[in-house]
Amino acid sequence: MSQGPALRHREEVVNTQLAILLSRHGVSAEAETIHNSGQARPDVMFLMSGLRVIIEGKFGDVGDAESSVMSDAKNRVQSGICHIAVALVYPRAFRTISTTKLETALSTSRLKFLVLSESGNTDWSEALPGEILGSLRRVHQSLTKDDIVAVSAKKLSDRIENIAQLWSGQPAVCDRLGKLLGMPVKRGESSDERDARRTTATKVAALVLANAMIFQEQLASSGGDGRVDSLRSYDNEPDPIGKLRQHWHWIWTRINYVPIFRIGEEILGEIPVSHSSIASVRWLISDAKEICANQSALRHDLMGRIYHWLLNNSKYLGTYYTATSSATLLLKLTFSLKWEGQDFGSPKRLVDFAAADLTCGTGTLLMATAQAITDQFVIARVKSGRTISAVDLKHLHETLMENVLHGYDVLASAVHLTASTLGMLAPEVTYRKMNLFVMPMGVDGRSLRLGSLDFVDHNTVSTQLSLDDSQMEVRQTGVTSEHYTKATVPSLDLCVMNPPFVRSVGGNLLFGSLADDERAKLQAELKLRAKNLRASITAGLGSVFLAIADKHLRVGGRLAFILPLAMATGESWGASRHLLATGYHLETVIVSHDSERHNFSENTDLSEIMFIARKLKKNETSGNTTYVNLWHNPRTIYEALDVASRVAESSCSLATDGTPSSAFGADGRKFAEIVSLPPSSGDDQWVGVQFAQSLAMHSAISLAQHTLSVPGHAVVPVAMCRLGDLGTLGFDQRDIHDAFTVSYTDWSPTPSFWNHDARAVTGVKQKKNSHLIARSVAAPGRKLKASHKLQASAGRILLVERVRTTTHKVLAIGFDEPVIGNTWWAFNSTLTTAQEKALLVWLNSTPSLLLVLARRVTTEGAWMKLKKPSWEKMPVLDVKALSEDAISTLADAYDRLAGLCLSSLAKLAEDGVRAALDDSLSAALNLPNLGPLRQLLAPEPGLSGHGLSAPLGQRGLFSSTPAEQMTSVQIQLL
Repeated sequence: MSQGPALRHREEVVNTQLAILLSRHGVSAEAETIHNSGQARPDVMFLMSGLRVIIEGKFGDVGDAESSVMSDAKNRVQSGICHIAVALVYPRAFRTISTTKLETALSTSRLKFLVLSESGNTDWSEALPGEILGSLRRVHQSLTKDDIVAVSAKKLSDRIENIAQLWSGQPAVCDRLGKLLGMPVKRGESSDERDARRTTATKVAALVLANAMIFQEQLASSGGDGRVDSLRSYDNEPDPIGKLRQHWHWIWTRINYVPIFRIGEEILGEIPVSHSSIASVRWLISDAKEICANQSALRHDLMGRIYHWLLNNSKYLGTYYTATSSATLLLKLTFSLKWEGQDFGSPKRLVDFAAADLTCGTGTLLMATAQAITDQFVIARVKSGRTISAVDLKHLHETLMENVLHGYDVLASAVHLTASTLGMLAPEVTYRKMNLFVMPMGVDGRSLRLGSLDFVDHNTVSTQLSLDDSQMEVRQTGVTSEHYTKATVPSLDLCVMNPPFVRSVGGNLLFGSLADDERAKLQAELKLRAKNLRASITAGLGSVFLAIADKHLRVGGRLAFILPLAMATGESWGASRHLLATGYHLETVIVSHDSERHNFSENTDLSEIMFIARKLKKNETSGNTTYVNLWHNPRTIYEALDVASRVAESSCSLATDGTPSSAFGADGRKFAEIVSLPPSSGDDQWVGVQFAQSLAMHSAISLAQHTLSVPGHAVVPVAMCRLGDLGTLGFDQRDIHDAFTVSYTDWSPTPSFWNHDARAVTGVKQKKNSHLIARSVAAPGRKLKASHKLQASAGRILLVERVRTTTHKVLAIGFDEPVIGNTWWAFNSTLTTAQEKALLVWLNSTPSLLLVLARRVTTEGAWMKLKKPSWEKMPVLDVKALSEDAISTLADAYDRLAGLCLSSLAKLAEDGVRAALDDSLSAALNLPNLGPLRQLLAPEPGLSGHGLSAPLGQRGLFSSTPAEQMTSVQIQLL
């Protein structure tokens, strides 16, 4: 065979041919390939279910081919260019084989390879291309299933818990540490609050030390500055505390990294001098070295997860830690959308792109933003043939930290961790500035400072502390001085937030970390400033922050928020929904129906929602909203990347008529249903989040429009009206308590039905169980309510105010006399007795349950609330429009069935009494058999409390046939 130059193949040509060959092994691909050479460009890159994969190859005739190609592949992973790299050594004969025979030779040859990822690498082995793909799939599966962050976080947090116990016995030390970390003594704090504050201070202090140690090791090993000592230099040091303190002082005074090492030095100066303290520091050094040996955890906010695990005061701060997988999913989907005119592959163009988190905490969402932009940077440059050199990556990181990312929070210790977390993405890069600000919160003389909420009035706020000297307006006076500056929120392209959850009701925990007198002043100040905002303090700070974000967002910019699920349907969130409906294209809404994880934050059980919305231009009309109803909420970062890529692909081909698309994971299991619905109007509820199954959602929408859709049957019209058209609802439980006390022994003219014990309330027909005694003196801290007004609101029907479907059995109950209930809404109707009985049959039927699920306010999975406005607007059977025969049939059914015991609402499909109620409706109204509707609704996670996602290894929920593992890994060549 001729050895002429025309026949000598370069490695990247063979790599590209191999990638095309891999893509033909049972998966479809868009074979748009690249042929680039040189160390600054990957030979071949492709996307494998959301993860970037690079193939690096060398011919066997190259000296030291194995170590050389492995080094190239390892650098690609460590620099963040890819998640997985394949190192290959090709037979020497491949260099000169004819192009027409190359594909055949590749497909029949056993190639020497290994696979590298952030979690490690495989051993060198030989395999056919199909077998190499199998190895890639196994590495992909390992990454998506193994939570590498959680493993490291759990080990270090256990260590910190033990260290904190050693220090917490010294109150003076704890108080000094607390003051350093922004957790000072609170006036009037209880003994429990004091102990919790001291314990938290010691835990956070230990974490800050570990964080500084890890950052030091990263600096020493990254080659960024050879003057920084490795942690190994302290292995035999008799006084590691003193040596660390000395070195950290030198780092922050001579190099930079002030927020990381100055606070670390100060903490070392406060911990007690003892053998146990020296041992504690040695333990932390050992753990820090071990974490640095596994770089993957440091890319994904390891410290943030530990920080929030250790905090025990989230109730008063209202802070929930965003799960790294949730942050990854949200931001990956955000940047998969089209950003008009933005070239993410150009750092120069990125300089003008601004992204902010006004309540950044430890920076999880900012970290995910940086990584999502990095994804776009790498892919854009690969597609356009631009280089991805170390200099290119340095320019990217400088632009991200100095220009793009902006973070604000009231917790100094959290913002310090944000700085180090972001810095660890590229520890070899020294930044001129980082736009991270500690916001003042409290009462300072006549000044009332609301933290980031101060941005409600202006885009510039004077702050207590800046995290680097670049933002200073006054001189630095010494080690212990504070640096006063101004924090500015620029005109934003992206505002990403998981705001504090606290509300102004239920104890009013707004600003709950402050002393009572300060808290009352700040609450009043916020109420005054938020008066003209399109928000509701009753809904919580999330509503307020959403309105503030709107004020600072550019036209065409996007909001990416995590909020309580009540945002979608809650009455108090109406102003926020109206804000989005009138000024935004609500592009994507994500909700989890995973019964084991219906939240997107780490340390809460509350149901949450994520959404992405783009600010509209003047006179621009909104488009459809894509609702992503997750059956399985991803647990790991890489699983989230996989889910995001599949959701993005499915969303591109969604039908606009509401026909759903099912998304399946790499193991063949269904993980989501995705549906496109027309934009909501005004403060309308987002019904697209209420059901895991789109068929159930469409049935609810149909019934609200007065047509009943039973699977397998033609739709039939039903006479419907608003419940409020049939009578009036009474007062809420706060008003009832303001007017009455309850007695189970004394008689009064006001009979009542107190509480909703699922064990006692088993049937529709009930009797009073108490009487209400009118107050003559107001309850402590409350105003006296006129009892006669409430007495007039009593009704013979009570409607549930809150319900847990896994235990409660009824939605409405009937009485022979008017009553008032504390956990019920009294309904005073204008109906006859027979019509009320017919209404009660409807209210406890399957169609009524369908509508209740569509309008509920979900608090936590199967625990839901139904507010007065929801009941007033609830579509119900118009019993006034029914014939006498139909009323008689339903009233007779009530007399027969109302005294019988119902099963819990979750057992809808197996409840004979519920089926009998449904059958009476079908007979009276000439409806089809409602059995299929019960079968459809029964598995809904919001009703059953159980998830719909199939067990691992099984494709269908009811199938016993195991799924073929990893059959649907998607490969897209770039």
